[in-house]
Parts: sequence; C-alpha cells; structure tokens
Amino acid sequence: MIVVIESHNASRHQNLLEEMFRLRARVFRDKMNWDVEVIDGMERDKYDEEQPVYIVLTDEEQQKAYGSLRLLPTTGPTLLKDTFSDTLPDAVGLTAPSIWECTRLCIDDKLVGDRPENLLMASALLIEGLGEVGLRSGIETILGVFEPMMLRVYRRIGCSVDILGCTRRFERPVYLGAFAVSAEVLDGVKRRIQQASAQYAQLENPGAATLAA
Repeated sequence: MIVVIESHNASRHQNLLEEMFRLRARVFRDKMNWDVEVIDGMERDKYDEEQPVYIVLTDEEQQKAYGSLRLLPTTGPTLLKDTFSDTLPDAVGLTAPSIWECTRLCIDDKLVGDRPENLLMASALLIEGLGEVGLRSGIETILGVFEPMMLRVYRRIGCSVDILGCTRRFERPVYLGAFAVSAEVLDGVKRRIQQASAQYAQLENPGAATLAA
C-alpha cells in the first residue's frame, strides 16, 4: 500500500518515517556512495526540515519501507535550485505553486526482490501514488533529476517526461525532467500496472497503491 505522510500526520507514522530514512541511508550512502549525512543509521538533509510530502510504499501493517520519494514545492528551498541549477540555465525560474520537486526516490531491492520486473513494479506503484497526490493537490508538473537508467524506467511505466537539461559534473549524466501530472497520465500508469501484474512476481505484501492518510 501507499502511505502519504505530511506534517499534519507525521506523528502517527514515526516508525515508518524512521524505516524510510534507514532505507535512504542504505541506498544513497551504502549502495550509491553519495556524500550524504547519516546519523543513527538514518539519512536526512536540510530539505527534510521543509515540511515535505513523503510517499512510502509499505506493507499493510506499515512496518516496512519498500520504497519512497519526497515532494517539495518549488516556491521554497529545493535541490534543483541549490545543487542542480546547471541542468538548465534558467532552472531557478521554474517556480510556481503548481510545480513541485521530487527527490530521494529509492527502492529496497532486498525487500521487493532484485528482479527487474519487481523493481519496475515498485517504481510504478510509487509513481501511481505520486500521480494521485498531484491530482488532488493541484500539482500540474513534477520536476526531478535522474540518471539515464531511470529515464528508461519512467518511460516503461508510462510517464510523460520532457528532458529540460543535463549536467555532466558527475560520473554519469544527470538529467532534469518535467513530468506532466494529469488524469490521462495517471490512467496510463495504472494500465501499465494492471498489464504487468499478471506476469510480474508479486511483492511481499504491498498491495495496490491505495492512499492512506
């Protein structure tokens, strides 16, 4: 299932938040070797203090974090402005209440299984949850930076992605993409999930991307 965690309900999901931060440490520090701050086994940064919206793929008991992502409005501090502004010369101008930034998307390949089909399904469920949140919140565009591998994943899921720019400061190219948020795109992602569910291995118990407050 998908759990959406915001400032108003964060106190009810402290255990799941901690599991999410531990997942981020395992993925971004231990696996990807990013230079991130980890304290007590949990990865956080200054943007986690900006009242973000978290989307977490979890089990029915909400004890495990299979995957997660973070959403922040572009009207406030964002990674794009502070770290990736060179992906587009005027990237700092991409600011509006209807434009949000998605960061820290990660999946626990040990929990969901490391088969490509399982990882793709977990990604699709997170993106479905993202689309649901976007539609109900009046978000029209999601901005995100990602490596080439994730571009293939997004396209397989059925996301509409416009590449706005690229930086080569890192070991691999990093793209800036704009993702359209619409009922049509969300329906397309849901169709991909339905088509794939018959052939993909089942996750341990995440269920469908049902929103929980």
